[in-house]
Amino acid sequence: MELNNITELELYFADHFDTVLFPVLAEIYQSKGDYDRAKRVCEIGLKHHPDSTEGIFILAQAEMGLGNLNVSEKLMKKVLEKYPDHQTAVASLPMLQEQLGRSQNTLSTSWKRAQEADPNNQFANDFLSPKKTKRPKKQKTKKPIPTDIILQEVAVSPRLATFTLVHVLKEQGLYNRALDVLDILDEKGENKDRIEAERASIMAEL
Repeated sequence: MELNNITELELYFADHFDTVLFPVLAEIYQSKGDYDRAKRVCEIGLKHHPDSTEGIFILAQAEMGLGNLNVSEKLMKKVLEKYPDHQTAVASLPMLQEQLGRSQNTLSTSWKRAQEADPNNQFANDFLSPKKTKRPKKQKTKKPIPTDIILQEVAVSPRLATFTLVHVLKEQGLYNRALDVLDILDEKGENKDRIEAERASIMAEL
């Protein structure tokens, strides 16, 4: 089976609400500014896959886009409880907390975590300067999500290849498929450093 565009993905989702591909569709809606639809897809998908970190993260982004900042903050924290090394969530949380007017201690803790994840994060460096204290990384075991059989057979179009799809495949233990998607992202000229970081994390699992 091939999923070449958003229409085919929408049709597949309409017939398979339990697919682990739901974050990919939700991310497409979100990128178009359709936060309501992104939220709805995530809510449906998370009923079947409540441990999907990508699903929770995109729901957090959708809630942020809808102006529900307190809800978004709770979801971001939930992502980081499940996946402490989720770099985008680590970087997004302190910016969200600044909008919410959280305390200096809270902001300092979150920005330190962001700086630890990415020493080149200029926002974190500006906030923490001249202090550069790092927090030790927390390790937490991730719970596996039931495998969606379609992922083992689906042919991914370059138009649907995203880092979210890479993370979904990693969560399923489909590391070779995730590497294939990274190759597509490389050909598309996506962020080289992020691609290499993802490759390294996958190779460490093989």
